[in-house]
Amino acid sequence: MKPRTCFLFKPDGIGDFFLASGVVRLLGEELGEENLSIAILPIMEPVVRGQFPKATVICLPLRTRRVILNKFVANCLRSFFPWLTLLRMKVDLSISLRNMRDYLQTVLFFSVRARRRILCNNPLLESNRPVRRWTEEGFNRLFRPCFIDYPMAVEGVPNELEAHRKLLSEALGRDVAVREIWPRLKAVEPPPIAATYWVCAPFSSGLEKDFPRERWAQLFLAVQEKALLPLLVLTGSLDQKDRLMEFQSMLASASPAIAKKTTVIIPSNLQKFIDLLAGAICVTTVDTAAAHAATALDCRTLVLFSGKHQGMFAPWITSSRQQWLLPPESLGDRPWHEAHQTADILQHLTVLLKS
Repeated sequence: MKPRTCFLFKPDGIGDFFLASGVVRLLGEELGEENLSIAILPIMEPVVRGQFPKATVICLPLRTRRVILNKFVANCLRSFFPWLTLLRMKVDLSISLRNMRDYLQTVLFFSVRARRRILCNNPLLESNRPVRRWTEEGFNRLFRPCFIDYPMAVEGVPNELEAHRKLLSEALGRDVAVREIWPRLKAVEPPPIAATYWVCAPFSSGLEKDFPRERWAQLFLAVQEKALLPLLVLTGSLDQKDRLMEFQSMLASASPAIAKKTTVIIPSNLQKFIDLLAGAICVTTVDTAAAHAATALDCRTLVLFSGKHQGMFAPWITSSRQQWLLPPESLGDRPWHEAHQTADILQHLTVLLKS
């Protein structure tokens, strides 16, 4: 029998939620969006309310870094009132879309009363931390959820998407095709700029995935020489503002022509960030949230990919309008970005603009 109400547990990173957007959309179509409850991190609230306005949102103010108190203790205190909300909930089906669960996340997921619970085996249990394993095994014995083996990579389909497909197949009692849960995002408001523009999101959450600013500057100079560059919008998160301003100054020093057409825009929330990307005629970025959002929007998108965690979260495409440029395996000890020559990137961009 098809469930009537469903709880989705996804207190995860930005790009991770974008990858799960197709799962939420399919369940909304199958069960009714108003019958979904979604547990997320607070930063994702504008996205969920924009993409799935009829769903119930539970914000879990979890942090990944220690601030004064032990991280676990601090997160327990922050989550007390949301935890009470979870304890009062009762649903037909509960699905964890967060696969790498820590102790507290395990407790929070199982706090919702559900007739049926479905989740993937936790990859973190492979680490040598017996307490984590004992904690999860205790909850498993108590609640007897349905477990899905965390999948191996499938060509063109990241592990996370294949895991989502297997979870939904079990939940809906049929073989869900991966294209049914392919990530999909939409703009909610018009873009903040009326003119034709490109977007460049040059920075990621980790320096090891960043493409050097000097190399970005070389690329945009080459694009400008071919008269292909319209207004260029540099964007990212608020904590990247200083780096973006420095990058803008670097571009201005390199070319007065580019200086006149480059601006920095940091949207006030993630749904406005999606709206900004949706209006661009081209998005250039590295492996970061912008890459996943632009791909889920089916924007023309060029991603300079370091290859880190390849197969788990990326690469993936919606159509031929996206290209992820991967470094070759034969690169050896050289930095990954040395594999991406400016002339080659420019050639890929030229092809992309014709798509």
